[in-house]
Amino acid sequence: MAAAQPAECTGAKAAYSAEAVERLAAAPVACHGRCFGFEQERDSWLPPRITARSTEQARPGYDSMSASEYADEAPVLRAKVRKLGELIRQAKFCVIYSGAGLSTGAGIGDYASQSSDSASGVAPPARSALMSEIQSRAGVPSSAPPAPALKSPLCAQPTLAHRVLVALQKAGHMHRWINQNHDGLPQKAGLPQDVINEIHGAWHAPDNPVVPMSGELRNDLFADLTECEAHADLSIAVGTSLCGMNAD
Repeated sequence: MAAAQPAECTGAKAAYSAEAVERLAAAPVACHGRCFGFEQERDSWLPPRITARSTEQARPGYDSMSASEYADEAPVLRAKVRKLGELIRQAKFCVIYSGAGLSTGAGIGDYASQSSDSASGVAPPARSALMSEIQSRAGVPSSAPPAPALKSPLCAQPTLAHRVLVALQKAGHMHRWINQNHDGLPQKAGLPQDVINEIHGAWHAPDNPVVPMSGELRNDLFADLTECEAHADLSIAVGTSLCGMNAD
């Protein structure tokens, strides 16, 4: 039986109908997922609005799509958070599967952000900004703002998202964190090393070097991943495009 629709979502479509907002033109299942058990509530949710449009592919060469970015309206996001909380409380074997998008808030670049208006803040700078930076270093005046200075990702610190996920583990709601990132930010946030599977290698672990794109995954880490796949009753994908890599 579908769950009751939250009052804050009631009439949301009517409230936003007069706004000139560009939204994702797709069926509810494509906008919000399958939502087993609360499909009726899902169908009442507004499609996400477009926050950054891009004609580029997010991950060229993979099972990819447009790099355009979208955001839910606040009532829809709150409704989703409530449902996710219910799923987490019910789960006995919860696995987190994270990608580069989780660490963009820490200033570490990802692969999929392409728009100069990207919410990640780590999309490639505009060509004019790069040229301005080159000219300024050569003492040539330029009217365009320069590209921001680059910082070492080794200096990055955990974001609120990392700390929330670590709190989830400390509360007993996480069995394993499978991390495609190399940055060690979950451990910096307090995650025990035995909880994480850095499936693609790590910058801070000499025994687990970063796996090149043409390389092979470490056998023991891949075995752990497949065991998690077999037993997980809830998998939460965070900041990953799931573009068809071996670990996906």
